[in-house]
Amino acid sequence: MRKATAAVVVGVILAAAVVAFGQEAVEWGRDALKVVVLNFPETWRVEGEVAVKSPISHATMVALRDVQVAPVARKDTTRLVAAGTVTAQGFSSAVLSLTGQIKGEVAKPGQVGALLVPDEEPVIRALDEQGQLLLTLEVVADSVSGRMPYFASDQPRFQVAFERYRVYLYNTTDKTAEVSLFAYLTN
Repeated sequence: MRKATAAVVVGVILAAAVVAFGQEAVEWGRDALKVVVLNFPETWRVEGEVAVKSPISHATMVALRDVQVAPVARKDTTRLVAAGTVTAQGFSSAVLSLTGQIKGEVAKPGQVGALLVPDEEPVIRALDEQGQLLLTLEVVADSVSGRMPYFASDQPRFQVAFERYRVYLYNTTDKTAEVSLFAYLTN
């Protein structure tokens, strides 16, 4: 019986909308619509004001640009270059992209990479005290030796498990690199 009542209420609301807007087409993304919130106490109790103050974000881009990274091995965790943070709160996945330029001609090819380490006390303690990288997200770009100074990574997609990540960079070539990390966060 409750389903029938709900169907009737929805039908009445839709009919009222058609009458209120006449024969004009409603552009749902642009036109203001009056919304009625029905309260079903047994299912979900709505109290007070119901408001959406701004559009709900479904994606955002975080960029850490032009960070200078001297040669440092990935395993040398005390010398990794801290590049900033990525706040992922409210998002469920991230696509990471790494790009940059080697400063000078590379004699020893290597990799340039970014490690996103969860900004959580036990994870950071393991990194600081023992040099252990736990629960990290990683994106790597192979550098090209010779006169090709620019590099870019693949764009791996990761499930986001933490609200905030610290970003550390490494560079196993023999020259300094200017590195940019892009994190495209989505739901």
